[in-house]
Amino acid sequence: MLQWNYLTYLVNNYMAVQPGGYTDNIKDDNTPRAHPAFNRGKARGILETLSIIGDVIVGRDNGSGAINSAEIEKIRRAVFIMRESLVHASDKSTYLSKPAKEALTEATQHAESLRFQKQ
Repeated sequence: MLQWNYLTYLVNNYMAVQPGGYTDNIKDDNTPRAHPAFNRGKARGILETLSIIGDVIVGRDNGSGAINSAEIEKIRRAVFIMRESLVHASDKSTYLSKPAKEALTEATQHAESLRFQKQ
């Protein structure tokens, strides 16, 4: 019995064998040898970030509140400022109002065409 427990301990703590047969080593994250769940999580995180930026572009995000990630919040704020500048310029009767309105419309169409949208 002692030998069986020792082998179980050895497998579980040193070899990090996970259910399903995959080995999950932190040093392999973001490499071709990464655990499949790491890659799924990474892809999901990218899609969530795109959705956040897309919401700003199409006007669903009014700029209130903050995102927990400081880096995502910085880029969200930057895109929000650009969008508000285009909205402001498109409402004026100046030479740049027509190009600003066209740019805003085109950006909105591209952002709405994203396949991944938050539910």
